[in-house]
Amino acid sequence: MNTRTVLLWHNNGEERIYFTVNPARLTVSRPNENRVRSLAMGGTVNIWGGRGLREVKMTTFLPASNSPFFGGQEPESVLAMLKSWQDSGDPVRLIISGTDINDAFLIEDVSETLAEGDRDVGLTLTLREYKFKSALAALAGGSGGSPAQKRTDERVTPQTYTVKKGDTLWDIACRFYGDGTKWGTIAAKNGVTDPRKLQIGKVLTL
Repeated sequence: MNTRTVLLWHNNGEERIYFTVNPARLTVSRPNENRVRSLAMGGTVNIWGGRGLREVKMTTFLPASNSPFFGGQEPESVLAMLKSWQDSGDPVRLIISGTDINDAFLIEDVSETLAEGDRDVGLTLTLREYKFKSALAALAGGSGGSPAQKRTDERVTPQTYTVKKGDTLWDIACRFYGDGTKWGTIAAKNGVTDPRKLQIGKVLTL
């Protein structure tokens, strides 16, 4: 049984991947951009350079349709989606419940492992944190840019969401709250009595 939710989504949630098998190993790197400088009289100093970009590396496997862990998406379909997102250059949102990770990332590497006679596909995924242009401008002190140069921060949670085929309150809570266990909050706001029966096209208040 999964103890946490690992969710990737692209294009504001139009495309998404929910890992039915949690990564056996998940490593989060949070480096600083410190600089080591040599002193004229000998020796070195370490100068703080601010926080760098987080990197997340996860290892799991994508179960095939004959596996008891199969979640409805064939490994080939998941791999094609990941590679498409990687090649697009667009950021994806990575949400890992129980952690502080609910941010935009770029896919750096998609590595697959194939074993003879096994339709399951091993997957190692590496992602690096993405900074929106508006955040970079703020860091550089470039607040004087024209409105056309400023990009809306996509991390702002929208006020409403329209239910699509296959949606569950758990998935929606993961997507917008970063925690599937908060599905009850959405249910209470919208008078949903049966979370397993969501009407397609229903507009939910978040």
